[in-house]
Amino acid sequence: MIDLIQGLEAHLKSRIRGQDHVISKVCSVLERGELGLSPEGRPKGTFLFMGPTGVGKTELTLAFTRYLFPHDKNDLMFRFDMSELLHVDAIKQFIGDETGSIGRLGKVLIKHNKGVLLFDEIEKANRLIWDLFLQILDAGRITLGNDQIYDLSQFYVVCTTNIGSADILRPNHLPFATIERAVIAKLYQTFRPELIGRFSEKIVFKRLSYDVQREIAQLTLEKEISRLGKLGYPLTVDDSVLEFLVRKGVDKLLGARPMRATVERYLGDVIRHALKQGQSGCGEVFYNEPSDRLEIK
Repeated sequence: MIDLIQGLEAHLKSRIRGQDHVISKVCSVLERGELGLSPEGRPKGTFLFMGPTGVGKTELTLAFTRYLFPHDKNDLMFRFDMSELLHVDAIKQFIGDETGSIGRLGKVLIKHNKGVLLFDEIEKANRLIWDLFLQILDAGRITLGNDQIYDLSQFYVVCTTNIGSADILRPNHLPFATIERAVIAKLYQTFRPELIGRFSEKIVFKRLSYDVQREIAQLTLEKEISRLGKLGYPLTVDDSVLEFLVRKGVDKLLGARPMRATVERYLGDVIRHALKQGQSGCGEVFYNEPSDRLEIK
């Protein structure tokens, strides 16, 4: 166990860029959870991640899930899109009802007794759903609609929210600590203090700078080149390719979220076009400026 947690922070920093201040706080909670130091009768750790889309909230959650549970055949991160639970029947969809339905959460808990529960964009859920988190976060259990009680003490719970994203994305030269205070102040305008206070950590993610976006593009590109090489298409790239992918793969609203799909699309198209022309699909990829696309020499 000591060996596992000693490598945790370095592992996460190798996969998540531009959020070192987040990783140190997350590792503190995760390491205490893995060492059995979390309060008895609660989840192993609970997080409220704040920030705009595409800054690494979900990617970080997936990264630490796979690190902490490496031997499970299936990923033990279970994601719930809370924007789908807006209407008055949301409670029944989420935890079932007296007819015997166990709801979306119950379908996970009936099969798994450990892992990571990710509740994405929690501010979009019906307010009755928010009340359920008082029980989840404080008592480490949930009572489903069929009156069955499930233990959540071996789970980590992550909630994300876009509240305050405009403050983070707005171009300014304010210290990050000032931006954090503004975001958290808006958080208290939306949620009840007793709910916010039950999270182990409430963490604001930073906007990604150009340099960080470039690093993310580089990592994504390296992974895709490795994957394609294993399929029999060894590729090399020059610097122009990376700049092209940063331009195409970063969105003002979505951040770096489209990057993986962008890299897969453009490298895949390069090979596809080459094969259609009777070429091998292998070689050096470069950016052809007049045609604004990638090609293989």
